[in-house]
Formats: sequence, C-alpha cells, structure tokens
Amino acid sequence: MNKFLLFILLSAILYANDFQKALEYEQKGEFKKAMQIYKKLALREQHLNIDSNTTLKNKDAISVKQESKTNLTDYIEKGKLNAFGIKTYKMNYFLPLAYNFASTNQDYNKMEAKFQISIKKHLFENLFGLNEKYYIAYTQTSWWQIYNHSSPFRETNYQPEFFVDFPQNNEIFKNLRLGLLHESNGQGDENLRSRSWNRIYLSSSFLYGNFLFTPRIWYRIPESKNTDDNPAIIHYMGNFDINLTYFNKKFFVNTLIRNNLKFSNNKGALQIDLGYDLFDNGIYWYLQYFNGYGESLIDFNKKVQRLSSGFLISY
Repeated sequence: MNKFLLFILLSAILYANDFQKALEYEQKGEFKKAMQIYKKLALREQHLNIDSNTTLKNKDAISVKQESKTNLTDYIEKGKLNAFGIKTYKMNYFLPLAYNFASTNQDYNKMEAKFQISIKKHLFENLFGLNEKYYIAYTQTSWWQIYNHSSPFRETNYQPEFFVDFPQNNEIFKNLRLGLLHESNGQGDENLRSRSWNRIYLSSSFLYGNFLFTPRIWYRIPESKNTDDNPAIIHYMGNFDINLTYFNKKFFVNTLIRNNLKFSNNKGALQIDLGYDLFDNGIYWYLQYFNGYGESLIDFNKKVQRLSSGFLISY
C-alpha cells in the first residue's frame, strides 16, 4: 500500500513538472514542444487506466487534455500561432495580363504584369481609453514588364503606413481611422524618376447590408520647392477618394472614385474591381479596370486606361 502511495506521489510530481514545462514552452511560442509534452501526459494517464480504482485519475487526465486543447484553441482564435501577428491589409493580387489602352511615349510594352502585396501588424491598443487600436502597414504595387526582354520592373510603389482605428458602436458607422502615409517609388534624383509624397489622412467605414462605403480625405505634408519631385501631384490626385463595395460569399464589386473637384482642367480616376471565388477557398478570379490619373507615381500626370486580369487572395 505504501509503495502504491509512493508511486502515486512520484507520478503527480513528474506530472506537475511536465505540465509546467509545457506551459513555459507555450509562453515562449514553442508550441510543437508543448504539444509533445501534452501528448506524453495524455498517454501516461491512459496507461494508468488499468482498474476501477483509477477512475479519479482518468477524470483528471480528461481535464488536463481539455485544458491543453483549450490553450491551443485560444492561441488559434487569438492569432498567437502567427508568430509575427501579420495580417492582410489592402487587396493582394497578381495580374499577369495588364494592358494599357492609352498611348504612351515610353519604350515599354503595353502588355505587362501587375501585382500588389499588402500587410498590417497590430501594435497595441487603448492608450487613451477609447478602445483605439494602433497599426503599422506596408503596401507594395509593382508593374512588371514580364513580356519584355530581361523582364524588368518598370515601376514599383512603396507605401509604409501608420494608423489608428477608432471602432464605433453603431449599426452602420463602423470605424474612424487616422493615419500617416508615405509613398515613393524608390528611384534616385539622378535620373529624374524619383517620386514621393507624405499624407495625413482621415477615413471612415459605413456598412449597410452587403454594401460598404469608405470615404477618405487627406492633407499633403508640404515639401520645399528644392526637394519636391512632384509639385503638381495634388492637381492630378486630388484630396480625397471614395470606395463603394458590394460583397457576398461568392463575389464582390468595388468602385474607386478620385477627383480634384476642379471645373476647369478637371483630373481624376475611376477604378472598378470584380472578384469571383471560383473554388470557395478565398482565391478569387479578379478583373481590374482603371481609367484616369495616378495609377502609379511615375505616371501620376499621364492618363492611363488599363484592363487587368488575374487572381486575388482574400486571406
């Protein structure tokens, strides 16, 4: 009897030590090691189920396995299995067929590929007790002369961003966002192809049924005349844009409108996006039509009429 009690005591000590190690591995993000220990604990409890006197131990084992499962579920639901906490931000797509119908004076093919990568990272929240959330984000859009000799990248625009979201407890008015956005094409001044500007923007989101309305206004941070490489960009890009989206489980339609609101020498842009989920897995066939100014920084003052087709990833 004493040997049996000693065996139970030693088992409990080993069990507690292993369980503590598993929790420490979870806190360090080493989930594989933690799950191996949980599996070992579960198998150990299973071997102890040899007679009716082990009923209480079996209940404890079930409780432990449920606890480990709950811990893992919490990690999945809270996104902790994503070590960097990175999520998609704007549209992520690859369009291998992107044709510009407008005439150009440049020595490049009108048919090219266009793709965009956009991600965000949640930093922290609720510093001022308003349930606000702070993010950094990065968006890169590239125009790739994939059908030309040596397949060079004609233009790439980089958009690092910092913004704060203020959620709204309203059935329609969902969000208010304040952000700081830098955009440039990474070119140097020596070839006169450098383009960059900085903006402070304010946007909001309104959701009604399957319709999402997202207006945004911005203020360009002034630059000195000696360093400003695109002083007329506001004339072509304006100070606002509007997105109107209809979506359901299978497809979406989005319309982007941008304008400088000038009656004389009016400039603006219209973009229409169509997406259809072909296989119910979040990968969409995607069609994009753009007509106007400001599709890319290098051509912000040139009118572009482009039709592009490819696929979009929505997760």
